[in-house]
Amino acid sequence: MSAAVLDDDVMADALARWETHGAAMVQSCAPDALLERLRQVLAALARQNKGMASLDLLSLVRQWQLRRASRGAPAWLRVPDGGGWPSCAAWRSAGFDAAGVDGGIEISAAHPRLPWLGAQDDLFDDAFDEVQVRRTDWVLAEPCIAQATGLSSFTGPGQREAVRALLHLPPQVTLIANLPTGSGKSLLAQLPALMRGEGYLTLVIVPTVALSIDQSARMAELLCRKDPRWEDRPLAYHGGLTTAQRAQIFQGLRDGSLPVLFTSPEAATSTLREALEDSARNGRITHVVVDEAHLVSSWGNGFRPAFQLLPALVKRLRRLGHESARRSIRVVLASATLTPHTVRFLQHAFGHPEHARVVGGIHLRPEPRYAIRRCADLAEKQRLAVEALKVAPRPFILYVTRPEEAQQWIELLRREGFGRLRQFTGETPPAQRQALLDDWRCNRLDGMVATSAFGLGVDKGDVRTIVHATLPESLDRFYQEVGRSGRDGRAAASLLLFTQQDVRQARDMAGESFIGNDIGFDRWTTMIDQPVAKSADSGEVWLDLNRLRPDLSTHGRGNRTWNLRTLNLMAAAGLIELTGLSHRAPSPDGTVREESQEMTDVQAHFAAVRILDAGHRQRAVFDARMHEARQQARQAADWAFDLMLGVAEGRVEMEEALSRLYRLVLPNAWMPVASACGGCSAHWGPPRLRDWVPQPFVARLGLFEERRGPETLLRTLPRAQPNLMFIVVDDVLRVLRAPPGGLADALVGRLQPHTVLLPSSAAQSDVQSLRDCLRRTRSDAFLDRFGSEASSVLDGASGEFRLVFWTDPTMPAMAASQLTGAACALTIVLMTPAITDPLRPDRSWASVLPHADEDAALRALAS
Repeated sequence: MSAAVLDDDVMADALARWETHGAAMVQSCAPDALLERLRQVLAALARQNKGMASLDLLSLVRQWQLRRASRGAPAWLRVPDGGGWPSCAAWRSAGFDAAGVDGGIEISAAHPRLPWLGAQDDLFDDAFDEVQVRRTDWVLAEPCIAQATGLSSFTGPGQREAVRALLHLPPQVTLIANLPTGSGKSLLAQLPALMRGEGYLTLVIVPTVALSIDQSARMAELLCRKDPRWEDRPLAYHGGLTTAQRAQIFQGLRDGSLPVLFTSPEAATSTLREALEDSARNGRITHVVVDEAHLVSSWGNGFRPAFQLLPALVKRLRRLGHESARRSIRVVLASATLTPHTVRFLQHAFGHPEHARVVGGIHLRPEPRYAIRRCADLAEKQRLAVEALKVAPRPFILYVTRPEEAQQWIELLRREGFGRLRQFTGETPPAQRQALLDDWRCNRLDGMVATSAFGLGVDKGDVRTIVHATLPESLDRFYQEVGRSGRDGRAAASLLLFTQQDVRQARDMAGESFIGNDIGFDRWTTMIDQPVAKSADSGEVWLDLNRLRPDLSTHGRGNRTWNLRTLNLMAAAGLIELTGLSHRAPSPDGTVREESQEMTDVQAHFAAVRILDAGHRQRAVFDARMHEARQQARQAADWAFDLMLGVAEGRVEMEEALSRLYRLVLPNAWMPVASACGGCSAHWGPPRLRDWVPQPFVARLGLFEERRGPETLLRTLPRAQPNLMFIVVDDVLRVLRAPPGGLADALVGRLQPHTVLLPSSAAQSDVQSLRDCLRRTRSDAFLDRFGSEASSVLDGASGEFRLVFWTDPTMPAMAASQLTGAACALTIVLMTPAITDPLRPDRSWASVLPHADEDAALRALAS
């Protein structure tokens, strides 16, 4: 057998004739991830031609055979007997039916059962069968998006509305994009560079090096597609770059040739900071995008404190851009998991809540099937976890809470025969992390034992199983980790195993100790009274985190941690801004040169702050502000823990708990959750979700950037009211269908509306005519449709400029009322003289309505 691209039939034939065909496994390739895993194990077996650890082979053969059977393939499969292959007894012991036949073995896999889960013993069935649970609700993309990206569709109405906000929201207003995993948040980072020319920069902050490399590679592909002359250059700044590559990035920042830069919070707030501030002063930065923005709150308070520096950096870049270059920098905070507490935090951290808008659409993930088992002790938890993982569909992630727990679990699993398995924690060295992520992406690993540090931003769609051998301290963390499975829309399995000791550990973590007022004030005054350096330019003060408060004599990691926690809580209280962290002491003028590696809380020795409240030394002010911040943080943590415990103990249904967690009911942000449940203790039996299409609530953008063109060009034309104008033509369809250069092109091209509207009754050919007009005029307008009766689309929004092509023969009174009462900056309605007065059907509306005719409109637009 020659080397071949493997499919199911080729693989089955190779197993049946292993002696002559087995060696081809070494040279073959498999485009399918599961087949590639199996091929790698078989290639190792072919090279060794002797006994090997069989658990990996048994597990992958089971998974592959079950998937084949679900697709109609024969239930029995021939495999070799001997030569390092499992014996007939080994197959049976692993849950297969097996019989020796003519020098080989015939095997048939059965779906494994976990009897200790009771009615949920078939937890893995849908994941083995790769049931398609979720389908994408594709929405036709606007011409400007298709031209820039080559994408013909949005992933759904939520992504469409988020992109509309990216283009049309006033630049001083922060966009908080709340989009589920798989909804295409990355498009928000890619679009600005694709829609603008050279000389403008989009800064994208991502949490991991792997994510920066992945997103920069995709960005390079898009830039090359847009312009084949694009010269490849680094678009991601991280510690793995060569000296020459770093020099390229800094040169691109100086001369404006770098269209987008992906980097970490550590690099942006240290190594790159001076160059970024210069770019802002020169008006080159147009957008700052923070991916996985919820981490600014959660990781910023501990594991990765550099996230806490991002609000100060973003506000400074905005201020420099406005003061020096009169350029407003648009800011996007993107996340798939935003709780009300996180939204409030982001609104306050990045500016005033009134200067932020939440846009998107949230639905629960339908792919996971949830099962939960409370264990009597650690020994039972270990036994059940090993039993489940031996038969679980691959790949799987086993989540624990602490790095030392990960080490204990991987040692146990290796003793049990797991070979294609590694561990990933916050203590994994950066170089090793990259190698592990490469192995994970290339299917060289079937399992990962990990803390919450693993999985974020890793775009791997085929993870089938998540096992928690711990109780997470919050339902938010649990859901985020479960969300690393089933990203391809196919079924996945979630198993939570916990003990009473896990409950105590989770409660301790949720009730994280906050510095008290007395000790906090002592720590603060000790640090601020003995500053290391001051910057006259930025107003920053550098503090030594090694300072000892009175009555304390022990230096070390714990002291630094508590000093930093004091500063974090003061920042949450609005007393200071935390603006910098460093391993090394800064120079007297506050200059610090720092590497871009991820920095944990225990690695920081120096911190820079900017005073926000002059009363920071007054105990009454200090105590009141710290108390309020402490209470808010505790209430949010307690609430998230209580939901997690309620789910674990069966007091709250998973679907209900998650809906409560992510439902936004805030004064300036309202967003319900579209519920879905792939299966839990309350929703296990049939019917199960199949081909579910998410339909989340998506609110239309309510605030638009002002556009001055219409006021200048149309000042001579009559108006029905200051923000409403009618243009009467003999046939609106003729205007739509006219050759290039007609009234439609003039209106769209010269006025650049935010929105063009057509009735839903318009023929598809007329919709296409309007889309062609938008494409010809390179308009960034969005095309919205409205019903003949009342439609919320007709209400418009503050600051919006829109064109309405009224092709229906009549205008209902409600629609007319919406047009006249809209809060838009300007609405221009094209209609025919045949439209009757909505309130007086006996007369033409044009006969009593101030309006312009087609010739007058063309003359005004030509001026």
